[in-house]
Amino acid sequence: MPVLESPDADAAFIQALASARARLQPPAIRERVWPALAAAAFFALAALIFATAAILAPPARLTPIEAVRGPL
Repeated sequence: MPVLESPDADAAFIQALASARARLQPPAIRERVWPALAAAAFFALAALIFATAAILAPPARLTPIEAVRGPL
């Protein structure tokens, strides 16, 4: 009868094989958050500037100036 290897050697081989497979996997690519965060901050700042300009702008005249003065 053939002599089987010890369970310790078999477990060490399986662990070494798993380690080799893990090293062969390509590294996980993480998505960068900074470009999206910078774009969101830029658009938020632009919205605040636009809102400030809309509030501080003089009111629009809805009636023509001639109608307010009357006929000459």
